[in-house]
Amino acid sequence: MPNPNLHSFPKAFQAFSHKEFRRFYIGSIAAQLGFWFSHISYQALMADLTNDELWVSMLFVVTFLPVLCIGPFGGLLADRLDRKKLLLMTYGALMIISVIQVTLVAVNVISPVLLLVTSFFVGLVISVLGPVVQAVTANTVPSEDLSSAVSLQAMASNASRVLGPALAAPLVRNNMFEVSWSLYGVGVGLALLIGTGITLFPYQPDIDTVPITKRLLGGVHHAREREPAMNALILVSVMSVFGVSHVVLTPSFTSDTLNRVSADFAWLGAATGFGALIGALAAGSFTQKASLLRGASLAIPYCLGLLVFSRVTDFVIALFIQVFVGFFYIASFTTLQVVVQEVVSDNFRGRVMSLFQIAWAGLVPIGSLVMGLMASEYGFGLGSANTIGLTALICLGYVVWVVVSNYSRIHNPLPKRPQHD
Repeated sequence: MPNPNLHSFPKAFQAFSHKEFRRFYIGSIAAQLGFWFSHISYQALMADLTNDELWVSMLFVVTFLPVLCIGPFGGLLADRLDRKKLLLMTYGALMIISVIQVTLVAVNVISPVLLLVTSFFVGLVISVLGPVVQAVTANTVPSEDLSSAVSLQAMASNASRVLGPALAAPLVRNNMFEVSWSLYGVGVGLALLIGTGITLFPYQPDIDTVPITKRLLGGVHHAREREPAMNALILVSVMSVFGVSHVVLTPSFTSDTLNRVSADFAWLGAATGFGALIGALAAGSFTQKASLLRGASLAIPYCLGLLVFSRVTDFVIALFIQVFVGFFYIASFTTLQVVVQEVVSDNFRGRVMSLFQIAWAGLVPIGSLVMGLMASEYGFGLGSANTIGLTALICLGYVVWVVVSNYSRIHNPLPKRPQHD
């Protein structure tokens, strides 16, 4: 039976015509908003305790390393088990971690090492949550509304990225870390409560009996077979290592280059999120015809924005540039995510989207460690500004190569070989 609300929404917002998606969407916003409270608090507290780029970079390493190492197993679980139950279990686990973190801060026994330990467990849960959320998103809408659902999820992620740092900034500036981590628990608790009431569209779990290693590799093989999924994954990987990972240096960049207290880096995060929110809204329109070439083209101004940002010394100008950076960051990544989502089969979706999560977040530990070593006085001593500028140039070079090669392939296809009788 056709949905009576189907034509009451613009194409970019068509997923909102489905009740289950609306419910899931609200819960997802609550969880993501809480995550940003937690994420900003981790960075600010580590910067306060150590005042060193390498320690802050290690925080990113331990948070996202599980995504790199465990992420494929999270995707395998999303393909094999009940996705709704997995979703609820991960939300419950995050609630427990937030309680532990609040307790450690409240009794004043927190240390850099303990921050790394609890952050590692957050990353461990997220390595499963990421592919599950992306698979569940696809199971709350029919296939024709998938691009709308993906774009709206990106919009939710970046709306929380604006509100989270903006609301957390006064808390971290006044060392109210137990409050910010409590709000994380409230957010995932609300997501857990809402998630119990959703019903997913029917999907066929993967029920083959081949060994685990072969099933994991099956996701890689499937991505290689479904052109241009693998090329999109590689592009996202390069942008994550040499672009996204620059956030590890924003506390030191804020204090050393912009001459502000390091806690004000939260406002840079809010500015990036605001631009990303606008970019997600725009992506909802042009992802209707998503392509690798379009995703790569949108990444060029992203890299250029980072390059300009690295040369800025005024805080207000830096905020405006981060709005620009955020816009093209999410516009490019959302387009590439839609490219991947649209070409994969549903019984491989969890595994392939775990590869996307690895490309997007799992490689951040590598990029963060590289940037920390390049910037820190214990490494190459380039400083935060020069490191951001250099890595932005590397990212720009690869993105331009992808654009040129794909444009040439589209407009100058190789001639077909003559067939012989």
